Amino acid sequence: MNWRSMRARTTAIIVASFVLSHLVGYAFYHFDRREAVEMTEAVDLAERAAGISRLVRDLPLAWRNEVVKFSDSRAFRVWTSSTSPLEPERLSEAEQEILAYLRSQVPRIASNEMHARILERPASQVELPEFDAASRKGSPATAFDLPADGPGLVISIKHGPDDWINFSGAFNTPAPLLPDLLVANLISALIGIALVAFWLVGRVTGPLARFAEAAEALGRDLFTSPLPATGPQEVVRAAHAFNRMQARLRNMVQGRTEMLAAISHDLRTPLTQIQLRVEAMPSSEEQGRILGTIEDMNTLIGSFLAYARATHESEQRSKVDLGALVCTICDDLADCGGPVECESTEGLIVTCKRVAMKRALLNLIENAMKYGHSAQVAVSQKGDMVEVTIDDRGPGIPESDLPRLLLPFKRDDVGGSGGAASSGYGLGLAIAQAVVEDHGGELCFRNREGGGLRVQLIMPVATTPA
Repeated sequence: MNWRSMRARTTAIIVASFVLSHLVGYAFYHFDRREAVEMTEAVDLAERAAGISRLVRDLPLAWRNEVVKFSDSRAFRVWTSSTSPLEPERLSEAEQEILAYLRSQVPRIASNEMHARILERPASQVELPEFDAASRKGSPATAFDLPADGPGLVISIKHGPDDWINFSGAFNTPAPLLPDLLVANLISALIGIALVAFWLVGRVTGPLARFAEAAEALGRDLFTSPLPATGPQEVVRAAHAFNRMQARLRNMVQGRTEMLAAISHDLRTPLTQIQLRVEAMPSSEEQGRILGTIEDMNTLIGSFLAYARATHESEQRSKVDLGALVCTICDDLADCGGPVECESTEGLIVTCKRVAMKRALLNLIENAMKYGHSAQVAVSQKGDMVEVTIDDRGPGIPESDLPRLLLPFKRDDVGGSGGAASSGYGLGLAIAQAVVEDHGGELCFRNREGGGLRVQLIMPVATTPA
C-alpha cells in the first residue's frame, strides 16, 4: 500500500482522530469519576467519624478509651489528642462540603470547632500523632501509616477544652488510567475502524484513481474507452465532463485529419488529368520538368495521406515480437546495401499495429542512414518497457533545434546539414511520432557524445505473452 496516497492518509487521519477523541474522552471520564468516587468515600468516612464521635460523647468516660481503641484499625485510624493535628487553613470546596455534612451528623456539637483535610499525597507520608492509651492524649508526631498509599481524609472534632478526637482513613486506590479492558477494547475498536475506514475511503477515492488513469490513457489514445461515471456526485460530474472533453477532442482531431485526407485524395484527380494531358504533349525538356513537378506533388500528397492514416487506420492491434520486427527491417535494408547494423533480443512482446509500427521504425532507421550515414540499432528491455535505440554517425543536431524535429513539414536539415537533407517534406518523423504515441510509447532525441544523433523509441511490454 502506498502511504502517500489519499486513501492511506485519509484512513490514518480517521484512525488518529478516533484514538485521540476516545483517549481525551476517557481522560475526562476517568478524572471526573475519580473525583466523584473520592467525594463519596470522603462522605462515608465523615459519616463513620460522626458515628464514633456521637458514641464516645454519649458513653461513660471510663469506656471512652476502650471505644477509641477498638475503633482504631489500620484502615481507619482513631485517636485523641489535646490539640488538633490539623492547622487551620483555607478549605477547598470539597472540604467545606465534608464539614457541612459532618456538622449535620453531630447536631449537639455542630458549633464546636472541626477540621477536615483531604490528603492529596500518600497518607503514609503524613505525620500525625498516634493514640496513647496510657495518657489518653496524643504522643509527639510520628509517621502515620495506612495500608494504602493514596489520597485520604483526616477529620478532627473538638469535644471539649483540650479534648480532640481525630480520624483518618485512606480512599481506595483508583483504577489505573488505562486498565487492561480499556486497552483491549481500544485495540479492537481501532482495528475495526481502520478496516472500515480503509474500505470506505477506497470506495470514495477509487473513482479518482480511475480518473487519473483515464487521463493518462487519453494522452496516449484519444479513442480509449469513456470513463465510468461512478462514485460521489462531484466525481460523477467530473467524469461526465471528462468524457465530453474526450469526445470533443476526438471529433476535432478526427475531423481535421479526415479533411486533410479528403483534400489530399481529391487533389489527385485533377493532378492525374494534368499528368495525362502533359504526357500527350510533344516530348520536350519543358514536358519533363512538368512531369517531375507532378511526381513531386504526388509524393507530397502520398505523405499527407500517410500522416493522416498514422493514427486513424483500421488495423487491429496484436501481439508482436518487437525485436524480431526490428531485425527483419534491418535485414531488408542491409540486403539492399544499406549501412545498418542490428543487435536485438527476441521475445520482447508488445501490443501494436504491426504495419503502422513497421512504417514508424522504417522511417526512423532510414532517416539515420540518410542523414547520419549509418544506423546502429539495438533493442532491449528495461523494466516493463522495451527500448529501441537508433544511433547514427552524422553531425548531430543543435540542442535548440531538437524540439523542432517532430514538427510536421520541418525537414531534418534544421541543423543546416544540407546535402541529401534537402529532399523530403518533413513528415517522416511526425508520422513515426504519431504511431508511437498512438501505442502509448515515447520518442526521444539527443546528441551522442563524440558526434551523431541517438533516437530512442520506448514502448510498454505486453501484459500477457504472445
